[in-house]
Parts: sequence; structure tokens; C-alpha cells
Amino acid sequence: MAAISKEKALGIIHNSAVLYSNNLAGRNVLFITADDNIAAYFEALFLAQNFLHLTGVKTNLSSEFFFKAALNKRLSPTSISFDAGGVTELKLEILPQLMAIHITARMIGDYDNSKPLLITDKFAGTITMAMGFTCVNKIYIPNTAFKVDVREITEKATRRKVVAIFTKTRANELYDQLTYIAKGMTIDDEVFKHKIIEMVDQANLTASFPIPRKALTDKPAY
Repeated sequence: MAAISKEKALGIIHNSAVLYSNNLAGRNVLFITADDNIAAYFEALFLAQNFLHLTGVKTNLSSEFFFKAALNKRLSPTSISFDAGGVTELKLEILPQLMAIHITARMIGDYDNSKPLLITDKFAGTITMAMGFTCVNKIYIPNTAFKVDVREITEKATRRKVVAIFTKTRANELYDQLTYIAKGMTIDDEVFKHKIIEMVDQANLTASFPIPRKALTDKPAY
């Protein structure tokens, strides 16, 4: 993205704040990965104050007030500034896409420490964008974003394919919404058994698409 005006940047931020509020704010996201049919997972918590870190802008406003102002379309050009190195523009270019990370993430890996000034632990994303997460009190929170192939900033040995994503409101104990599952898989597959499946509310699980189950897909051949 070429250099943009603050007015255009605010338009992106305001619209993205609405998406963040609808999709992520106040929710936990459970990313499940698999390698050779061995599953692993990590949980992320998205709070209102995390939104600011994803935008790339600088401000004197508190992170919570910034999000509220963005949500109500009340940020002004004087309340934000850009990073001198062009990082802000790159983050804003992918900011709307990041608001659907609970659906679009396809790979996760540990950060490879390739950027000296960046402190984060894991990245989730695609070949065009990556969201960074840092661990706080045993749960991950989003703290940065890059317009980059997630494979370029993660350690190869830790990189895993995302096979399913579940979400829940922060108040719920179990995950009750399936937002993504890899093609050809069902939630009854062996990879989801044991500890991971205990975190999901099977009886009340919903999705915006038909939930794939073995009982529905495994039919006898005639």
C-alpha cells in the first residue's frame, strides 16, 4: 500500500473495529493443529485493548479508549500518527482481513526471532498475513501483525497446519462454535479425540456451515 492519508487510515480502522467487535472482542479462539495425525492446540483471548496493537498506529489514547472511539467512529486525524518506516501502512492494508483470523488461519508456528525489536511468541496466519500472539498468564493474546507469509517468520520445526478452529464467548467454559475445519475432515476424527474434544461443547456446537460428522459422511458402498 502506498502512503495513505490519515483520513483513509481512520476509515480502515473504524470499519475494522466493527469487525473486531463482531468477530473477536471478548472471545476465546481455539486453534487446533496437526502433524502426522498428532494434534496440538493453543488458545487465544481477544480483548478490546488488543485492537490497537494490530493497527500499527501510534496514539496517546489508552488502548481501551482507542477501541471504543474507533468503534464509534470518533477517532480524529490528530489522535493518531504513523510509523516512520512504513509499517503502519502495511498493517492497515491487511487489518480488515485480520479481523477474520478465527476463520482464515491456516498455519501456526513459533516466532523465529528474525526481527530484533519484535517481542512475540507465536504467529497464526496465511501466505499473505500473520498475527502474532504473546503468552500472558498461560493464554495467548494478539500483540502484532504483519503483511507476510507466516512461514517466513516462524520456526520450521514448530510449524503446523491448522485443521480446525473453535470459538466461544469468554464467559463460556466450553467452545461452542466451529468456524473452520479442514476439507475432508470430520469432528469425529481421531485427531480431535481426548483432551481437545473435552474442550468443545458437542451437544450445543454450531457453525455457519453443515458440521461434518462421520455418522453423516461414512455411508456403506452398494
